[in-house]
Amino acid sequence: MTEILLNPGHDAWDDYAVKNSSATFSHRFDWGESLAAVYRIPIFRVAAKRRSGDTSLAGIIPLMLFAAPSRDLRLVSLPYTDAAGIAADDTETGTRLLTAALDLAIELGAVHVELRQAGSPAFQVPAIDSPGLWNHTPHSFKTGLRRPLPESSAALWSLLPAKVRNQVRKARACGCTVAIGGPEWVDDFYAVFSENMRDLGSPVHEPELFRTVLDMHTLGPRVVVVFLATKPVAAAIVFTHNATLYNPWASSLRRCRPSCPNMLLYWAMLELAVEYGCRWFDFGRSSPDAAACRFKCQWGAAMQPLTWHVFSRQPHRWDPHSESLVDENWKTLDLSTSRQNGPARRRWISL
Repeated sequence: MTEILLNPGHDAWDDYAVKNSSATFSHRFDWGESLAAVYRIPIFRVAAKRRSGDTSLAGIIPLMLFAAPSRDLRLVSLPYTDAAGIAADDTETGTRLLTAALDLAIELGAVHVELRQAGSPAFQVPAIDSPGLWNHTPHSFKTGLRRPLPESSAALWSLLPAKVRNQVRKARACGCTVAIGGPEWVDDFYAVFSENMRDLGSPVHEPELFRTVLDMHTLGPRVVVVFLATKPVAAAIVFTHNATLYNPWASSLRRCRPSCPNMLLYWAMLELAVEYGCRWFDFGRSSPDAAACRFKCQWGAAMQPLTWHVFSRQPHRWDPHSESLVDENWKTLDLSTSRQNGPARRRWISL
């Protein structure tokens, strides 16, 4: 038998996130805590435990109560995150956690539960109680991208296509240099990231989010910045978890693309992953037909299943396609206005 726990302690939660091979950095306690604190969104951590007397957990799922204006109330695992769905020892436990998440949604008045799952789901949809109450729709409009890593930077370099290596060399020949560190580089990161988001037509996150996650040492955060002369022109934030280096945020300045700083940025991140002894590099999500996906594939990334399972209470329906990060009018804003107004809008876009 399985016992469901709500909001177990920090240590027990993280112990399981480290133990379960399907859990990602976004399952860690501090990732959800950072999102909840910065955007003032309630978070619920649902866990499963064996009733046989074993005190360790057998499965987890973090959920945030997302109350976007003029939208149905949703439980999401987790907003602003590629995948933080159910991680469980077995399908039976995963299905029990799914049922608990649906019960929690009813208790909170949410009409949708959105489970963002990487890889095969750790639950069985047909086993849900009250099948007439919920409808289930899987969405696979995004894909994960990751590549395995060799044991040395030299081996990694030799595996890259000649064109990629030449573009990295070009960046260095143009005078680009790399700095890797912690919170001391967050302003340089944000200068690049916020300008690139504006150019893409996307509202930018609250700068406090990046400062907060960089203080969460359990996430193993590092900032990677590429400078052209003294100006930051490309930057990323990476996290380490279970022999994988994750890169959810990376940007470069379009006006500096001829100098290839984005190529040096990705080489620096991959090299850092090898130096840390990681076995995998996770490039984050992309649309399968997007230029960003093709860019990542040239580095040896392979597409991985990324499915957002939406459970909606009858007669409601929720389609994640109805949200968008792109607004063509946003591209026309001056940078200062974009930075000032972006976070309030970005807060309610769960992508």
